[in-house]
Amino acid sequence: MHEASRKPENLTLGQLLAQVCRMTGHHVRQHMERIGLHRGQGRALFHLWHHDGVPQHELARAMRIRPASVTNMLQRMERDGWIRRTRDEEDQRVVRVYLTDRAKDLRADAQRVFREMEAEFADTYTDEEQATLRRLLLRLHERFARDAGDTPPFFGHGEEASE
Repeated sequence: MHEASRKPENLTLGQLLAQVCRMTGHHVRQHMERIGLHRGQGRALFHLWHHDGVPQHELARAMRIRPASVTNMLQRMERDGWIRRTRDEEDQRVVRVYLTDRAKDLRADAQRVFREMEAEFADTYTDEEQATLRRLLLRLHERFARDAGDTPPFFGHGEEASE
């Protein structure tokens, strides 16, 4: 590959957006690992902080991952003391996922991580630039969601990453 084509300013908009998304995800994972969470576990906890006791299959759907993948992640989280799983009393086919006290206590640390990330955005962009970026990303999100006939995003229904 030609050296000039590797420069960010030479990437297509889609390539640049994909790279920034990957880099942002890596950055968030690094922050989450500092507080003891592994890949994807933070997302699961955020959902459970808003929907404790949700059926496991609904958690997989909300996180947009395969049920087998969520099962593997939850096994590790259960082993590490973040969650507990129990069969639904009325329908034994349903497994519900509950936060442990340890996970509930971690919420403030996770909120701090996202405040730190927001502070990094504030250091990078002016308030006006942040508002413009938000507006443009929301428009892109709405377009892709509409085109895919998608359901609301992971942090939908009033949930926010910083809560």
